[in-house]
Amino acid sequence: MTFAIVKSEKEYSPRDRLIAGLAPGRRSGRLPGGHIDDRAALRKAISLCSDCLPKFNREAYDYTGKPNLPLVRGRCDGCMAYSPHMRLLVHHSLVSNM
Repeated sequence: MTFAIVKSEKEYSPRDRLIAGLAPGRRSGRLPGGHIDDRAALRKAISLCSDCLPKFNREAYDYTGKPNLPLVRGRCDGCMAYSPHMRLLVHHSLVSNM
């Protein structure tokens, strides 16, 4: 018994699959506050640098810092600048699940 294996025209490497799964981030020309509000409405994790952290009202969106992961590195969701010392904020309903 033989099985028919249908392959696409383009073979994906592991690197191509990782690049396809990256979040595009904030589009150019869009205000940072709108992007963060959209992420908060969907209860997604938000990473903010030390400059953008005071501008986000955590209590209004019921967000809190992750106690076992206080600092992360990457691109800030607010200003899109790379920072090695950002705060990871998650929705309060997800803290006990992680």
